[in-house]
Order: sequence, then C-alpha cells, then structure tokens
Amino acid sequence: MAGRAMLTSALRRSPSCSLLLRASAPARSINSKSGVVHRAAPAPTATPSLQSANAPPPAPLQGQGKSTLQHIHHERSGISVFVHPTTISLASPQHGIHEPVHFDHVWLRDACIEPNSVQPDTKQKLFHTSDIAIPDSRGLLAGPDAVRLLEEGDEELPRLQLSFAPAHAVTNAFSAAFSSVPPSSDKPHISHLPLALLLEHAQPALYASSHGDIGGAARSWAAKDLSPAFARSPSPPRAQDVVPGERMDVEAATSRPARLTWASLLSAKDSGGDAKAEATAARFALVNSLMRDGIAFVTSLPTDTTGNEVDASSPTSPSLARLAEMLGEIRHTFYGPLWDVRSLGSTSRNIAYTNLDLGLHMDLLYFQNPPRFQFLHMLRNEVRGGESIFVDSFAVAQKMWDDHRDQFRVLAETPVGFHYQNDNRHYRYTHPTFELATSSSGHAGPSSAATTMPRLCAVNYSPPFQSPLPPPTADRERFYEALKTFADLTLSDEFRYERTLSPGECVIFDNRRVLHARRGFEWDETENKQGGQIKRWLKGCYVDGDAIWSTYRTLLAKAQPKGKLGL
Repeated sequence: MAGRAMLTSALRRSPSCSLLLRASAPARSINSKSGVVHRAAPAPTATPSLQSANAPPPAPLQGQGKSTLQHIHHERSGISVFVHPTTISLASPQHGIHEPVHFDHVWLRDACIEPNSVQPDTKQKLFHTSDIAIPDSRGLLAGPDAVRLLEEGDEELPRLQLSFAPAHAVTNAFSAAFSSVPPSSDKPHISHLPLALLLEHAQPALYASSHGDIGGAARSWAAKDLSPAFARSPSPPRAQDVVPGERMDVEAATSRPARLTWASLLSAKDSGGDAKAEATAARFALVNSLMRDGIAFVTSLPTDTTGNEVDASSPTSPSLARLAEMLGEIRHTFYGPLWDVRSLGSTSRNIAYTNLDLGLHMDLLYFQNPPRFQFLHMLRNEVRGGESIFVDSFAVAQKMWDDHRDQFRVLAETPVGFHYQNDNRHYRYTHPTFELATSSSGHAGPSSAATTMPRLCAVNYSPPFQSPLPPPTADRERFYEALKTFADLTLSDEFRYERTLSPGECVIFDNRRVLHARRGFEWDETENKQGGQIKRWLKGCYVDGDAIWSTYRTLLAKAQPKGKLGL
C-alpha cells in the first residue's frame, strides 16, 4: 500500500476523519447555469437548537428577523443560503441540517479572512471582536444584494461574498487610540467566506472533526479489548546503525495498543515522496493510538545513548529525546527535561527509584496543570519481576457511571489535594478524581464511552502524593466509599493490562487518563556488587497535551483529499 493511501486508510479508522479543506484558485461568479439559483423565498422561521453537547459555540442570534431578503440555492451541494435583515441562515438536509442555522452579521464580519482582517504571514487577526458595530434592525450589510456566491476552482463548495456597509467599517480601537488621523473609508468591506466554514460551524459532527475534537477521539478499553501481550522485542540497534524508512507493519500499527518500530517513524533526508508519506503514516498511527487508547508502544529504540541532553542534533542526545520531540516539545519539570528511573535504595527521594511495588497512580498531580503524556524508555531490564501495569481510568469511570452513579458524582464533585514536600520543594494543588469537561474547558461534548456519561477530560488519582483531606464535611464518608469503589475496580483483572518491557521498548501513555504501576523486582545482590551495573533502568520525559494534539491535528489534515467535503 502506498504511503499516502496507507495514511488515508488509517485516518478513516479514526473517529475524527472528516475535514473541510479549502483550495485556492481565481474566483468566478456563479449563475443559475453553474448550479446556483437566486430567488426570493419565505425564510424558515424555526431556529435550530443544537442539542449535542459537542456542538460548536453558537453564533449570536440577535435580531435575526423574520423576513427573507434573498434565497440562494447551491444545487450541486444541496445547500440553501437565506439572507435576512440581520443574519444569514444556512440549511442543507443533504448534510444533516434540516432546520436553518443563523449566523449574525457580527459573527460573519468577525470570521473574515481577508488580508486587511487577518495578517497573511502571521495568520493573526488585525482587529478585535469588540471593534465591530453592534447592528440595529438594518444589520451591517450594504443592502439586500450584498450577498453572492463565487466559485473557487474545483472546490466542492463555493465561497460566500459579503459586502459590509462603509458606515460600519471596522477599526482597531487600540491602534485608533494612538493615531492622530482617524481611519475612514467610503467603500464597502468585501469578505469572502468559504461556505465550508459556515457548514462546519452549523453541523456538530463537522465542527468536531474540523477542529480535531480531542475529547471525542478517546475510546475506553478493558483488558479484553487490547491485543494479547506481543512478542518480546529484539535487541535494539545502536543509534548510528538505525536505517530510516522501515516499512510500517500495518497490523501492529492499527492494533490496540499500536506498536511501531523506531525506524518506521524516520525518513531519510534524501528520501522521496512515498518514503516520507510512509513515515508520516507511521507517525499518525502512533498519535492516533494515543488519542484513541491513551497508550502506544515504540520498539527498537536505541539504548546506547543514555545522557540527558535534549539537543536532537547531538550524537550523544538519547533516542528518547528524538522520539518525544518528533511528537511535541519536551516539558521541563523539577526532574529536568529527561530523567532516569533507577533503583537507588535508601537514598531515593521517590518510591519509583526503589525496587518495591509501585501502585497505580498518575504523575505530578500536585501541579495545577500536570503533564499530559509520559514517555518511558526501557534501557536495561535484567531483574526478576518489575512488570508494568496499565489501567484505563476512563473505562473504570464508565463502570462506576453504569453501576454506581451516585458514587461517580461524588468523585466528580469532591476536591482532593495532592502535594510534594521534599528536597526543599513544596508543590500542592487540588483536583476532583473525575474531572468533567465543561463548555469552557475546550473539550466539552458527549462521552465517547456512552451517550449518557458526562465527558471526562481527566482523571486524578495518585495515592502516594494525596494530602490529608480538607476540613470535615457531611459528605466525607460518601467520598471514602466512592474512592474505595474506584480503587477496587482499578485492581480488577477486567481492567489490567500488564507487560514486561524489553530493552528498546518505549511506552507512551496519557498521564491524565491511564494509570500506571510496576510490580516489585529483585536481582542477584552479589552480582550487582561485583559488577556495579544498573540492572533496571528507564529513561523518561513528559510532553504536554497541546503539543501532541497539535501534531495529531496536523497529520490528520495532511491526508484528507483537497476540495472534498468529508461527511
């Protein structure tokens, strides 16, 4: 399978695979012969209520009026545009929009992408929403004929041309405050808005897809949903011996959890388009698994560079740094950009550096914004025991929602403190166990696990760093019971995924979703004293969610055919 086709195929397996991409070409005016009919018609009076919690932010509906000044129908796409005194509405049963969705004039002017509204090089707006005049009953457009459709090359959808009246010219208030000559214009402002832009803000599924809805990509899992333990990885090559461009194993890359080799993620500097597409497909499979399952594995990652230098161009920089920076910027914490997990015995300042059992937990919950993704690269594993355990807390939450709903709500409402007070540092922050997405969190929407369970944006559980609870409340006993139910479920075989990491394997997981743990381990003390060699050694780092989410959206967009409406 060619790399581009492979990536597209992988994208179609993703829950968020439809994007509206726009090509640019010289515009031409449309008439009835090219599939657009202009006519006056009564406007549908019903204003839709987007019931889905995953709907786009609503466009203001002020003064939408009842009369219709113009009706434009695009026959090829089945989209009707209605022009009202203070709004433009859009309807298209073909795209699931059976009732008109209104866009007021302020919203439309604010969405303008012309060079005098959005700086072409930086892609940043040149005015503020508050600079736009609040319209009266006549609106902001320059008359009843101020709306047209323009064909844009071979795009599936045309662009909407809007002419805004000179009396409502938009001036940057900050710039005007420092200008000796107030700007003025006697010409209408012309905006060309892709009809696809309006469509994706009118249809919830398209809005979620085009904006790379992260919260909607998650698919919770129990142990039975993941592939049985895969074979022990062969010894990794030295960093200098890695040959980029290895063909991706599609079956392994699309399994749950995804498994990809380090060489398949790399492309040689002088490689052709197909080879680069192969590497791009492999990278998408990796981040797609992180969005969907919250966990993925990279194998055959060299272990011969063990320093903590982050410079990817340096020959001494560890391979882990190159992998992490391929997906996003490494987050620096008080542990450093990279850190090592080795048994240090009585000198350890963290139980992870002992050989004791390390129970299920999440890292750095005493931060206001704990790191989202964690990378753990096994450099050496010559011990008995030490198996890694992973549990999808979203699946446990779903179980509680189904069987213990009142306790679910208690864990979503009760604040729990976490702290780190050691080594001349004192961190502290409070989170609920179940952190629900809200309309202001950026990830609001229905749960991916069930239509009734509220969407989770994170779970917070880290017993080693849990601080004493706040002063007594009447609900404390209910919290104890709910937390015990959650803890007992996390220990159930139903949810436990266990694997012994081989040298060269790197596990990447969502630290705000997937609980991780380690069984205790032991080794021959005499051999260790004689050789002085570290027997179990992992190198780790963190990458923030925003960085990897950006990579996911970018790779998702690259594979979508241009000029097509992905529904």
